[in-house]
Amino acid sequence: MLFSINMADKKKSFKLKMSQNLAQLLIVMAGVFLGMLLTEWNTSRKTSARVEAAIEQIRIEISANQKMIERSIAHKRPFFDSLDSLEKSVSEELGKEPVYDRPFLERFPGWKGIGGIRADNSMYETAKFSDVIPEMNIELVQVIAKVYNTQNDYNRLRQTLMNRFLEMNSSSTYKDAFRIMWQIGEELGAYELKLQEEYKIALDKLEDYND
Repeated sequence: MLFSINMADKKKSFKLKMSQNLAQLLIVMAGVFLGMLLTEWNTSRKTSARVEAAIEQIRIEISANQKMIERSIAHKRPFFDSLDSLEKSVSEELGKEPVYDRPFLERFPGWKGIGGIRADNSMYETAKFSDVIPEMNIELVQVIAKVYNTQNDYNRLRQTLMNRFLEMNSSSTYKDAFRIMWQIGEELGAYELKLQEEYKIALDKLEDYND
């Protein structure tokens, strides 16, 4: 009888220890799980903050580039509006004259240069380098990438035309200069108008993201 009581006590003690061990194990597991959740939440919060900061920097950069393009268009417009009538006033014989035989502004009154500056992409490149771009919304990434691709094409064309303009020399004719002027007005101008549209779309998308 005494043996039976001892066995029953031992069983109760074993069950109690098992229950205590199980409870401790559950507490440890819950702690680990909560720790993982907290770590994931902190990581997600940091990622979100990085993305938001990058998007704001890109928005500021695109906005600055948009204003630069607007100023460039307004700066050049009076001259290029008059370019057609100016060329029609130049005779075939006059067109063959070396352009630098006379002061350039006498040849091209109202000329104000190619206009604008190189459109900046430093914030976008920083976002790519820091690997933030893959964490952004795919539609937003597509819009931003399209803007900067067009902007890169614009920068390359602008530099090419700038080089051609600077390469004119004593053998370059009045007609040669007109050809470069038309390229600046039409080809570079077309890119500026395209960028205006794409900048607006991108800025609207960026504003929607912030909302």
